[in-house]
This record gives sequence, C-alpha cells and structure tokens, in this order.
Amino acid sequence: MLSSLSTIAIVVLVIALIYQYFIFPYFFSPLSKIPNAHLTSPITSLWISHKRKTGNEIKTIYSLHQQHGPVVRLGPNELSVNSIDGLRTIYTGGFEKTPWYRDIFVNFGTDNLVSTQEYKPHSIQKRMLSNVYSKSYLQNSPDLQRVSSSIVVGRFLPLLGKLAQERESVNVLPLLQGLGQDFTSAYLFGSRYGTDFIHDVAKREHWLDMYEKFKVSHPKDRSFGEFERWCLALCDKVSNNLKEGKARSDQGTQPVVYAQFYRCLEKNPENWERKRLVLASEMLDHLIAGHETSGITFTYTLWELSQRPALQARLRAELLGLSPNLRNRSPEKEKDGALPSAQSLDNLPLLDSIIRETLRLHTPVPGPQPRFVPSSSQPVNIEGYTNIPGGTIVSSSAFCLHRIADVYPNPDEWLPERWLNPDDSNSEAMKRLFWAFGSGGRMCLGSNLALQSTSFSPTTSYRAALIPKVTVIKLVVAAIYTNFTTSIVDDEGIEQEDNYIAPPKGRKLVLQFTSVSQR
Repeated sequence: MLSSLSTIAIVVLVIALIYQYFIFPYFFSPLSKIPNAHLTSPITSLWISHKRKTGNEIKTIYSLHQQHGPVVRLGPNELSVNSIDGLRTIYTGGFEKTPWYRDIFVNFGTDNLVSTQEYKPHSIQKRMLSNVYSKSYLQNSPDLQRVSSSIVVGRFLPLLGKLAQERESVNVLPLLQGLGQDFTSAYLFGSRYGTDFIHDVAKREHWLDMYEKFKVSHPKDRSFGEFERWCLALCDKVSNNLKEGKARSDQGTQPVVYAQFYRCLEKNPENWERKRLVLASEMLDHLIAGHETSGITFTYTLWELSQRPALQARLRAELLGLSPNLRNRSPEKEKDGALPSAQSLDNLPLLDSIIRETLRLHTPVPGPQPRFVPSSSQPVNIEGYTNIPGGTIVSSSAFCLHRIADVYPNPDEWLPERWLNPDDSNSEAMKRLFWAFGSGGRMCLGSNLALQSTSFSPTTSYRAALIPKVTVIKLVVAAIYTNFTTSIVDDEGIEQEDNYIAPPKGRKLVLQFTSVSQR
C-alpha cells in the first residue's frame, strides 16, 4: 500500500512538472499566443543566449520580426517588440530597467544614470544634470562655443589641411573617436583638463586600447583598473580646483558638466568618498559615450558621402551659404571671427538629412534596450497581446525600428532624401520611430546637445550619446566638406558589428582628403 502511494505521488509530481515546464508555457501562458523565435523559446532561453554570445542577436531578431510581426517571444519570459505602439507602452510607461544594465555599465562599483535600474534615483540624478544639456543652455553656452572653435579650427582643420597637402591617407575612425573625446572631455572638465587626442596620437592609441579591454571586462574585474584610475585622477584634479575656486583659468573654459554635478552633490549629506565615486562613475560614462558613439556616426557619415562626389558638391554649396561660413578657417583668423551658430547649422536641410539618415541606418547603439513589465493591477497589453505578466522582459532596438519598411521604404538603403521630402502621411511616423537616442524618461540625456533641431521631437537608454553628437557632428562635417572632398582608400570590414554598440568590424575607414582649393 505504501509503495502504491509513493508511486502515485511520483506520477503526480511528474505530471505537475510536465504541466508547469512544458504544457503551461506552450499552451496556457499569457505569452503562448505570441510567435516563438525558436521551437524551444517557451521553455528555455538557451537559443537566444547562443545568438547573443556568438554576435548574431540583432540581425536574427530583425529577421524574426520580418517573419512574425511586431512581437516575438525570445524566451520563456522575454519578448522583442518592434512598433510605435510598443515604444509608447514600454518606454513611456514607467517600465524599469533590468539588471543587465548594472552588469554592464557600472563604474567604480557605483551606479550612474545608465546603470541605475529604479526610476526614482535615476530621476533625482538626472535633474542634477539636465540643465547643462538643455537646448537653451547649449545654444547660448560660451564655453561650448570656445571649445568648438579650439578643437575644429585650432586642431582639426589644420591637421586635415596637412594630410591633404601631403596627400597622406588616414584611418578616420580612431581620429574621429579622438575628436569626440576632445569635445566630451572639454565640456565635462574644462579645456584645461580636456584631452588633445587629435594631436597626441600615442596617448589616443593607448587610451583607445585601454577602453577596448575595459568594455569587454566585467565591472568587478575592471573596477579601479588603469582605465578607471585615469578618470578618477582627472576628477580629483577638477574637484580640487573647484574647492579652491579655480574652476576656470584665464585661457580655459569652465568644467561645465562636472561643476554642475559637483555643486548638486555638495548638498547631499553622504560622505565625500561616496560622492567622489558617484561623480567619477557618471563622468566616465559620459566620456565613453562621447567618444565611441560619436566616432561611429562620424565614420559612417564620411563613408556614405565619400561614395557620392555629387552629393558632396551639393552639400558644399549649402554650407557656403552659412554666415559666417567655415571656408579656409585658420587659428589666426579665428581670433577675430566666430563659428556658425548651432541654430544656423540646424537650419541646413541637406546637412540635417545626411546626419539623420546616417543615424537611422548606421545607429551607433543598435542593440535591444530591455525593460521589466511592471507588476500592477493594470493589465499590460502590447500589439493586441493581452495580460502580459509582470516581470516579463520586453525590449525594442533601434536597428529593427529603423528598418520598418512601411515607415522607411527601402530601409537598407542610405537615402537622405527621405528626410528632405517626406510623404506627409508618413512624416510623423518617421519621426516617432527615429530611436537613435531612445525615448521616454530614460532616453539619452544629451539628446538636445546631440540633436538640436526645432523640427524634430523624438518619442516621449545606453549610453547612446550622452554628449554632443549631432550638434558636434554637424559642425565637424560642415568644416570638412566646406574645405575638402573625401574619397575611400580602404573600407574593408566597414560592416557594423552585431553588438549593443556597433563600430565597424574592421575598425577602420581609410580616406583621402583633398583640399577644394587644390582641385
């Protein structure tokens, strides 16, 4: 009798396990009606995990959406969503970040805006910094103007002039990453402590090498390593100057971002060591975002234009209409002149469409942005699929959103004219799906600095460009094509990596610069 009861108990347990782990996920789960990425997706995440580990996640998910529609089940508790309505639900609906961000983006063992999962602490810290990234502040910042003049006219254009004169080609990816870092560090820390990676090639190469090792290491393994120590030492120098009232030297600019954050944290009752690490974690994240994503966008903008000499000529004609324009600018002439304003650059339709289309097709951060469905009394419905359980991981990616063919016809082609003359019925959808900076309360902090455009409003994040991207990119691209033409010498491996942040696989784009005056 006892043996029979034991047998019955075992049978019941087996049936319960089969129901829980097989029958329920496949047939009765609220997610069971959603198309599966793979036969095993309802019961295990092994398939999608393998795609991630082998660098095939993003394009695989894109292919799945093409086959199955706007919602796909990647694992037992994970969905990929690819639609405007999905964006609105997830990213403006208060869905919090998953632990993945903390596992990747923590610096010094300390959270920053990107790694912080919870909304409330994120909102508090974001308010401390949002003013110095607001559109009005940026458009009227004398510090940003001086930084721009020093870097573009004082460093970058003379270097390109020398390369053109000597007919020497150059790998523009590390050069443009260095330029992005020079802008970022000067805006964060002031020009006194900003890098000069345009000129100092040895330091630039060492810094980029440190970063490549840093970004593939677990936060615990890289904590207080060489890369973090470099940033912490820089932060300490600026802190000491602020304490002594020496924020600005006679020849330099203010440490705009650092000083703003430092003064806000001064009011915090936490001990200085804690505040020191909060400052350093945030600044390091801005430095990383500012150099890599801007370098990628610069590179693909130049790559696309270098294939189209006629478009370069059209762009130059538009740029020469700027007042003042950037023709034959030199450090000596710059003392008595000014750069074109952010507003005037923003009002150039062809330049704007070129940058926008590059960000659409070659998004620097194409990877998924995962969030948790909240556990609440209100049911969560996405694209007709109802009662999605709290705790379900949902994500969208710029790569997939930017290739929805109904909104962006011929999505794999680089077509700036789609922004110049959009179909009225499609124009609003194009703007709402443009997701280079994310959307909602966790969207890129630097989106105003990145995309100062009175005609564009993203849907209401990464690291996707916490620092001047498109404003800086517009200025730099304008400076280049006012004075030079570009042609491709070597673009082997130009395809983007299938990663969260996606530089060229070959880590290079070798170009030849030719002075317009030499032609």
